[in-house]
Amino acid sequence: MRYKTYPKIGEFFKPNPHAESKFLYSVVHWSWIALAATCTFQCIFFASITNITALISIIVAWTVATKIFLRPAMLRSHPLSAFLIIGFIATQFYFPLLFTTLEGKPVIFNLEYPYQVFFHSTAALFILLLSHTIYRALINQPLSVPSSFLNKIGVFSPPVDLQLWLMGFIGLAATTYVYLLSPNVGWEVSGSASDKAIQGLIPFSYAPYFIPFGALYGNYKTPTKRLIPFLLIFTILLFIVSIGRNSRGAFMLGFTSVGFAYALGLLLGVFQTQLFTIKNLIIGLVAFLIVTGPIADLGTAMVIIRGQRNKISNSELIDLTLQAFNDKQAIKARRLEDNLDQGDWDERYLDNIFTARFSNLKFNDASLAQANKISDQDDGMLQYSIKYVLGALPGPVLTALGVDADKDAVYGVSFGDYLYSEAGGPVEALGGFRTGHFAGTGMASFGWWYLLILGVGMFPVYWLFDKLIMVVNSRDSNPTPPASTLNIRFSLCGMLALTSIFQFLPAESVTITATFLFRHWIQMVVLYAAIFYITNLIAKLFKSPQRRLNRAR
Repeated sequence: MRYKTYPKIGEFFKPNPHAESKFLYSVVHWSWIALAATCTFQCIFFASITNITALISIIVAWTVATKIFLRPAMLRSHPLSAFLIIGFIATQFYFPLLFTTLEGKPVIFNLEYPYQVFFHSTAALFILLLSHTIYRALINQPLSVPSSFLNKIGVFSPPVDLQLWLMGFIGLAATTYVYLLSPNVGWEVSGSASDKAIQGLIPFSYAPYFIPFGALYGNYKTPTKRLIPFLLIFTILLFIVSIGRNSRGAFMLGFTSVGFAYALGLLLGVFQTQLFTIKNLIIGLVAFLIVTGPIADLGTAMVIIRGQRNKISNSELIDLTLQAFNDKQAIKARRLEDNLDQGDWDERYLDNIFTARFSNLKFNDASLAQANKISDQDDGMLQYSIKYVLGALPGPVLTALGVDADKDAVYGVSFGDYLYSEAGGPVEALGGFRTGHFAGTGMASFGWWYLLILGVGMFPVYWLFDKLIMVVNSRDSNPTPPASTLNIRFSLCGMLALTSIFQFLPAESVTITATFLFRHWIQMVVLYAAIFYITNLIAKLFKSPQRRLNRAR
């Protein structure tokens, strides 16, 4: 089977021949209306050559997204690799424009080097596009097939609902152990293989929330109404644990994967809905108010007491967080403090701490600012980048190769920390885990060659992510029209990682492609296969007594 039916640019405005694509075309249509409205606002209130240049870059990037990647044929043939590039365009171009406009700011707010920021982002986008074009041309069948090794080890076997609940409680137990019972495990750089394996189970905490989206991974059983109260109870447990570990991202990012799964289902036509209805508008408004109101306040409350999380018990941490949450004056004061100039490393861009996680251009700007202070291909940054890649290899492999890689020294700091230190920052800056960006760290480590490293490295990344989707025969899929038209099945392993895929770029360094190949993808797949096998055995043990009971009746 060959997947060569990619749309031509001129076909973009042709009528949609597939009913399941109506939602996708509606999203694209309204996204351009929103883009036009925000650009108009920016031009009226923040008219400057610099800001208009940034807007032109954003328009070009969104044109690439909608004309090439937000297309039915592309999403069906290369779902996750296309989703990765859409994520890069959204976080580095579209979302910054949207969210700065909502906050009444120019898109270049607080950027010291706005021209460099958008030039590097645009250059990286076209390298990603070129790499993906070559990937599509050379790989005839990017998706997995039923005879693939991944399918044989259970990666594509549809888990039953009980398995997802078991995965959820395993992940919740792992989170409790790592961050509450043995907090050293959660914050230390290296550790025993068993502790790191337990830490790798944490993302499974959100598995139960994928039950309603079983059509994506091959479970077509309709969820019962009893699912809602069970999920609410489970959410409360997750909420308490997240406060106890003092991590606003821990509570948010897992749910983001669930939202992305639903969005992909809508874009692919697996789920059907009308985009603009009174019900959807109310739901969207309520969600927006919750995220920008109480959830944002809770995130700020966590930041207020963050300095005490290693000094007090978990119960005290939860109690102090709730007290800070109820102290609106303290929250307001903290936000005013965060908006003050932060010196040589300034990360101020968006006020909302959650939207900032998906659209903070200041990370790019701050990294480029530090890179401009040192020469291209700085020896210290180059050596650190090499050690970072080698550190991804298991200890026994490093020993066999005779490589002396001090993982504690390498992973005990971030790329942002090391770049800041190399540019003249204080030694005590190391360990602050400043968020770097591959443009600045790339220029400091490799010069303009970083773009070539990015393009070559992303080729296998695209392929490995797309391998988490399997082609299925129409007779093996759900007989309903949307699923039988789709003829592909997601692995739950890939669905759990959707936020990581969406945010794969921007990364702190282009070396993320090497560490992903050497360790992260293998670890993700092997761990999922093991958890699937274990939960499958437990689920069968639960079903056996029930079957015997039914036969006796």
